Amino acid sequence: MKHATIKVGTALDRGSVGQLMLDLDREVRARPDRVTVDLGAVEAFDSTGLGGVVDGLRRAGEQGVEIKLRGLSQPMLDLFSLVSVQRLCTPAPALVRPDPITRLGAFVEPLLDSIQSVLATAAETAHAVFVAPLRGERVRLDRTTIEVDHSAVGALPIVVLISFLLGLILAMQAYVQLRVWGAEIYVADMVGVSVLTEIGPLMTAIVLAARSASSNAAQLGAMVVGEEIDALRQMGIHPVRFLVVPKVLACAFAAVALSVIFDVVAMAGGALFAWAVAGIEVGAYQEQTRQALHLADFLVASVKALSFGACVGVVGCALGMRVQGGSQGVGRVTTNAVVLSIFLIILIDAAFVTMQRMVLS
Repeated sequence: MKHATIKVGTALDRGSVGQLMLDLDREVRARPDRVTVDLGAVEAFDSTGLGGVVDGLRRAGEQGVEIKLRGLSQPMLDLFSLVSVQRLCTPAPALVRPDPITRLGAFVEPLLDSIQSVLATAAETAHAVFVAPLRGERVRLDRTTIEVDHSAVGALPIVVLISFLLGLILAMQAYVQLRVWGAEIYVADMVGVSVLTEIGPLMTAIVLAARSASSNAAQLGAMVVGEEIDALRQMGIHPVRFLVVPKVLACAFAAVALSVIFDVVAMAGGALFAWAVAGIEVGAYQEQTRQALHLADFLVASVKALSFGACVGVVGCALGMRVQGGSQGVGRVTTNAVVLSIFLIILIDAAFVTMQRMVLS
């Protein structure tokens, strides 16, 4: 094996490092198996000198030549340890762009994991609500009442504001089209049917997704990070029955209650526009609305709102219970809970509309 040795003088600083670099380049070009740099005689050094040593180590490594440092004093060792010379000398790995299949898998796999966790939580929640009470395990109604206050009462102001403005907008748009035919009275039909069957449950669920799904995911995620969920399990308390079921029931109830309030306020907003702008008497507007709506429409809308609310509660809790990655993971699942909730709400709504059309046809 071929070896070479370079001895450094008493100083390793700006004035002498140039010669050391020349010596290293000369020896490295000879391609020995190892080059030893003897620093035993060095009495004074500065950062420039040590920087030259590090640069020589890096360049020799690129040529496949091993560099050994010998005779390092304790101050040198301390400085090399401080700057992590091994990390500086190791070349950064080349970034490899993943292929399209890998990128697609990186996107799809977390989505499938989220859907799987949502389905598992939904199954556990359904068991706790419908089966567990038959075995003497009660639902926590006290905690459910508190969660209803957070979900329904907390969202009431924004729901009322949105519903009133939407009622005005729908009546305005319908009036612009219907007055051409002299059918302004049918503004009541347009507002009532569209709000009761579609817009009311849908907008209410989206508001709940923005408020309750994110809140539940953040709260349960913080409990997971703080190991509070593990503590409940150690005490023999089932986390789903203790924490998730009240939140899901509260979201389901809040969705139905807020949907009814949304419908009433939106129709009132439409009636206000019809009376103030279109000149339609309030009594006539009310009678036209009553004729346009049916009990079956209300029942279908209520079931739809119940499904939306349960979906919002399950998604937020499911993602929160399976958070990973500390505080960053909590922020990530909070965002994902809102996005996934809205996506599933639209999907469920499409399923309801499809089934209604199939029944009517």
